[in-house]
Amino acid sequence: MNTGWITDRLPTAEDAVAYCVLVWDDDGIGIWSCDAVKEGQPWMPIPKPESYVTPKRWTVEWHPRDLGWKLWDWDFPLFILQGLTEDDAEAAQRICDIYNETVP
Repeated sequence: MNTGWITDRLPTAEDAVAYCVLVWDDDGIGIWSCDAVKEGQPWMPIPKPESYVTPKRWTVEWHPRDLGWKLWDWDFPLFILQGLTEDDAEAAQRICDIYNETVP
């Protein structure tokens, strides 16, 4: 990983942790959203510990009250996977895995 300050381009989501990077400004070093960094302003990726595992955005769990597998976007319930029963846990998890691969 590059440990120097970057000034020749703006940060992207791939550079960021939770869409944030370290930024140097007149007040010192801070953590800013990628879209708040100005052209030419020194920034760098937030260093990740060696054991860091990026959390999965999408999760799925059975909801007995709703009688369905609910797909969650972080902590927000998105929708119920229609047509799946409680016994369809593997299929529900495969759908969730596809979301994590295609909409991380």
